[in-house]
Amino acid sequence: MQKKSILLVEDDAGVRITLRELIEQEYIVLEASNYTEAVNQLKNSVDLALVDYVLPDVDGFELINTIRKLKPSLPVIIMTGFSTESVMMKAVKTGVTDYIKKPLNLAHLKRRLSYLLEGKKEDVYSENVETREGFIIEGIVRYIDEHYMKGMSLTELSEKVCMNKFKLCKSFKEKTGCGIKSYLNSVRIKNASELLKSDNLNITEIACFVGFENIVSFYRAFRGIYGVSPKEYRENSKKATKDTGSLPWSSRSGNNN
Repeated sequence: MQKKSILLVEDDAGVRITLRELIEQEYIVLEASNYTEAVNQLKNSVDLALVDYVLPDVDGFELINTIRKLKPSLPVIIMTGFSTESVMMKAVKTGVTDYIKKPLNLAHLKRRLSYLLEGKKEDVYSENVETREGFIIEGIVRYIDEHYMKGMSLTELSEKVCMNKFKLCKSFKEKTGCGIKSYLNSVRIKNASELLKSDNLNITEIACFVGFENIVSFYRAFRGIYGVSPKEYRENSKKATKDTGSLPWSSRSGNNN
């Protein structure tokens, strides 16, 4: 049986050599160190592309956009040391098949290659295996963490990751243990609790600052997590800081509703 071909795009010669030596016994390896070389290699028969996010002439996503035009169904794995929300969202929008963090776990990489090229599913769902769905949810978590202060709808989030709302909610709950709205509220309330420790903003201003549209929703969400109202939290945090230097109130664990 003929070996499958992998296009390896990595500008670091040392990393490229290591990866080639890791996989060349099982696969034909076509190497490229930049965008131009990669596009030229795409003229050959390629079964999968393994692309570094940082390339000398363009970022990896520009190359992936070109791959999608030339070979729309080609599986693409992106390798990156950057795990920011913007990188993950780009990965989703460009149709990346899988996402591997640097520094590379070589055993993990080999399993992903086997799964994508040969359909071998052994250990695919083990703890350290990052599926496409997994990094989509991680991207959503990071997006919420960075943009919790602005209005945010389920429709907006589902459009960002090209996933229907029902599937997104189900996957988010499975991966994080709580719903999207609950997670968003918990991030907002956590940040609000920090702001309540000072008198720089009044409670209504804090509610608005962290993204709540009305004070009633803010009070309800705050009490649901901390068991006290924002006003009580502020008063008691001042007293505790003055008396002991610590806060008596902590968020309630296990509140995933």
